[in-house]
Amino acid sequence: MLKGKTVFITGGTGYLGRGICRRAAEYGAKVIFTYNRNAEKAEALVKELPGAKAMQMNLNNVQDITAKIEALYKEEPVIDTLVNNAAISQIMPFAMLEEEDVDLVLNINIKGTIFVTKAVVRGMIRNKHGAIVNIGSIAGQRILDVPLTYAMTKAALPGMTHALAAELKRFDIRVNTVQPGMMEAGVAKGIPDDLRADFVRHNTRGRAGTDQDVAELVCFLASDRSSYINGQNITVDGGI
Repeated sequence: MLKGKTVFITGGTGYLGRGICRRAAEYGAKVIFTYNRNAEKAEALVKELPGAKAMQMNLNNVQDITAKIEALYKEEPVIDTLVNNAAISQIMPFAMLEEEDVDLVLNINIKGTIFVTKAVVRGMIRNKHGAIVNIGSIAGQRILDVPLTYAMTKAALPGMTHALAAELKRFDIRVNTVQPGMMEAGVAKGIPDDLRADFVRHNTRGRAGTDQDVAELVCFLASDRSSYINGQNITVDGGI
C-alpha cells in the first residue's frame, strides 16, 4: 500500500508513533521519524525497521525544525506523507496552571506542528503531491476529564486540517485528521481505573484502542487508496 513512498512521522518513539512507524514499514514505506529525548528507543526502532531513519528534533524550537527539515530534503528529495503525531500533555488542574505550562504545551502541540508542516509542505509543493495526516484526539471533541491545554491543542487540529485542505488542494496535497479514542497505553496510562472502566463499558467494541487500530487508518490515508478523502476528521474510538 505504501511501497516506494517516504513517510515522515513526528514523535516516532511514543506509543502511537512506534505503531505508525511499524505499520508504515510493513506496507513498504521508507520511514523517517523524529524524537526528542528517547535516543535509545529511536536507535532500537531504526534497527527494527529496515531503511528507517531517526532525526532528533525539538518541536519547541522553530529554528531547529526548519534547519533539520531543510537538511533532510537534501538527502530525501521527496516526502510523500507527513504524519503530525508528536504532542505532549500535562496532568495538572486548571487552577494550578502557570503561564510557562500553557506556553510549553501550545508551543509544541500547535506552534511546532504548524512549522513542521510548513517546512515539509515546501517540498510537497515543489513535487506537486503529498498527504498530511494529523493525529488529533477525542479529548478535543468530547466532554472528558482531560487536561485543559491538551484538549485545546487537539481541538485545534480539525481547524488546521480544514484550512490546509482548502489551501493546498491546487498542489494535489491532501490533509486529514485521525482522532483516536482512549488507547490501552501511551498518554492513556495516566487515566484513572474507574474512568478507563467507564469508557470500556460504554464502548461498542468493549475495549480500549491499540496503536495498530490507529496506524492502519493513518497508513490508508497516507496511501493513494484514499485519494478521494480530503479535509476529513475521522474518529477511531470503537464507538462510544
